[in-house]
Amino acid sequence: MRRQIGATALAVVALLTGTAVLSGAAHAADGASVLADDIFYPEDQEPTAPADAPKPAAASTDDRDNALARGDRQAADLLGFLPSLYQGKWFVPANEDERRCIMLRESHANYRASSGTYHGAYQMSSALAVGATWMMQKEVRREMGDEGVAIVAALRETTPNNWNRYWQDRAFWTIWHAGSGAGHWNGGSHNC
Repeated sequence: MRRQIGATALAVVALLTGTAVLSGAAHAADGASVLADDIFYPEDQEPTAPADAPKPAAASTDDRDNALARGDRQAADLLGFLPSLYQGKWFVPANEDERRCIMLRESHANYRASSGTYHGAYQMSSALAVGATWMMQKEVRREMGDEGVAIVAALRETTPNNWNRYWQDRAFWTIWHAGSGAGHWNGGSHNC
C-alpha cells in the first residue's frame, strides 16, 4: 500500500513540475516512500507574485486553492501568522482572530513545530490530523479529482508539521467546523 501511495504521489509531483523530481525519483527507484518535501514543496516551481500584487482577472478561487494545495511557494512559508491560505467551504473570516490566538498559543505560529505528540501550527495529534484528511477527502476529490485524493492520502502518511501551510490551515478549518470543533483547542495558558 505504501509503495502504491508513493508511486501515486511521485506521479502527482511529476505532473506538477513538468520535470522529473530527482530526489523523489531516487526514493521511488529504491522502493522507499517519497519524502513529504518532494510532494508538498516541489523545487521547480515558478515563484509567486507578492501578496499585494494585483490578481489577474481570469484567475479563480479554485485556481488559487489548487496552486496552494500543490505547494505554491506561499504555502511553503512555515513561520509566522498570515491570513488563512485555505478560504474554501469551511473558512469563517469572523473566526480569524480565534485561529490566530490558537496558533500563537499552540506553536508561536510555527508550522514545523512538534512536541512529540502534537504537530504543526495547530498542534494536532496524528489521529486528529488523519481524521481531518478523511473529512476533507470528498471535497478535495470534487475540487482536484484523483490528484487531490493522492495528495490527501500522502498527508496521512506523515505528521501535520510536514504539511505545507495550506493543508494545515485547511485541516484547522475542517476540524473547526464553524465553531463546533473549537473544543479541540480548549485550555492552555489562556483560552482563545
